[in-house]
Amino acid sequence: MATYRLPRVLNEVIRSHQDRFIRPVQPKNGVGAFVFPCRKLVFNYCERSGSSKSMMEYLQKEATRFAAENPQIEVVVQPRPSKHPIVRAFYTNGEQKTKCVRRCSVSEIPEVVKSLRDHSGHKLQRWNRYVISDTPSVRGIYSPFHDKAVYSISDLKTK
Repeated sequence: MATYRLPRVLNEVIRSHQDRFIRPVQPKNGVGAFVFPCRKLVFNYCERSGSSKSMMEYLQKEATRFAAENPQIEVVVQPRPSKHPIVRAFYTNGEQKTKCVRRCSVSEIPEVVKSLRDHSGHKLQRWNRYVISDTPSVRGIYSPFHDKAVYSISDLKTK
């Protein structure tokens, strides 16, 4: 089987315009695979502080199980001397969210971690309108109660 080589001039053209031919692929949900919005969780605690006692107990007992169940999320444990314990989440859109678990018990910390894991990373917005549209309607949203004429089923059968 013979192999075909491109002429040297063509190879040089391809190399000079390589950035035009090869573009980095941006991950998008629904195209190929699901991209998890939370990419990294950082657990910070103080080794001497009493407020970090429940966090250290959580890290010893349940953090390894959480890391095994969620291999798509990078789990980092860092000491943070003389500070309250926090859990910080980093998301694929560049945002980060921090929760203080100072007064949480060992049973409440997994709920905080789950809420950070399931968050999309977008800032929360208040929706003032019920329908969001690029081209809003002049007439408003249709409702069958706007129609003044009342029809019954027997009227429809006679027509």
